Amino acid sequence: MAEPQIVFDNVMKRFGDAVAVDRMQLEVAEGEFLAIMGSSGCGKTTTLRMLAGLETPTEGEIRLNGQRINELKPSERETPMVWQSLALFPFLNVIENVEYGLRMRGVEADERKRRARLWLERMEIAEFETRAIDQLSGGQKQRVALARALVTEPPVLLLDEPLSALDANLVVRMQGVLSRLQKELGITFVYVTHSQSEAFAMADRVVIMSKGRIEQVGTPREVYRQPASRFVAEFVGSNNILSGTVNNLQSGELVVDTGLGPVAAVRPDDRELTRGQAVELVLSADNLELSTTEPDSVNRVACKLVSEEFIGTVVTLLVESPGGVELRIQKQQRDIDQVSLEEDMPLWVSWSPSSVYVLPG
Repeated sequence: MAEPQIVFDNVMKRFGDAVAVDRMQLEVAEGEFLAIMGSSGCGKTTTLRMLAGLETPTEGEIRLNGQRINELKPSERETPMVWQSLALFPFLNVIENVEYGLRMRGVEADERKRRARLWLERMEIAEFETRAIDQLSGGQKQRVALARALVTEPPVLLLDEPLSALDANLVVRMQGVLSRLQKELGITFVYVTHSQSEAFAMADRVVIMSKGRIEQVGTPREVYRQPASRFVAEFVGSNNILSGTVNNLQSGELVVDTGLGPVAAVRPDDRELTRGQAVELVLSADNLELSTTEPDSVNRVACKLVSEEFIGTVVTLLVESPGGVELRIQKQQRDIDQVSLEEDMPLWVSWSPSSVYVLPG
């Protein structure tokens, strides 16, 4: 069986006594779009810099297409990076920026110009080829940076929070550009971001990191709906986490005593649970139902409205149970419009047992 295109084999990176990346085991398939997420200082950018050759692993091995690359210079790796700052050369115009990598490889002037123009056309900015970099908008600069990185047709492209400086409407548009390019070219993308929406919208798989370690690797749906730890559950989405103890176990079902009272859930088939065992339950905010009358649901609790936050078409409600347990609920604005909400208003919150996820121990 062929080795994956990129392999991090027990890789560590220390800066003095500080461990930035701790025993990383990670494989990336050829043509995959992999996003790495985590809070500041988790090690995601250090991971990308080691792959680019800008940092050297303290221990372990990084392989590209089966070759150890720990000691290779960045120019020897064919893994260009699109930076958060874009790092375009202000003293070169648009086409000269795009040509730069080809010039460093000794490509003749006519061929450089031809290939650079092809990429400017592909990025829909051909009319700006003679324009100075400081005369471009943020989105136009982003496209120049992508063209400069891709004109050499690398097997792997590294991207370090490339959309963080763009306006929200441009971010959505550039997500579409990146996704389309990656699929058309079949190039492996390794993409570092702090934005869940970016990662989930574009990536085939997502890596969640914390304190230098990988907490979970999976598809966006797996990470969102089946978090591997409490950290992941808190990091992604708007999850409610309930601690409790197993009260009752039946075939395919279990009941957990929590601060909300008994909560029914589907019994996990991948692990053993015993009565009295401490467990944690995840209730996704978008899986909670809201009503002004008592619903016919096994999982239901009377609450009062504490606050309401409007974000575009989505509304996040904070409600509180009589026992003081707070729950977050996310609904579309059109659904909220059907209920006249007021602070301290009595509401019923309900959810199905199948939407309760039991965190691994």
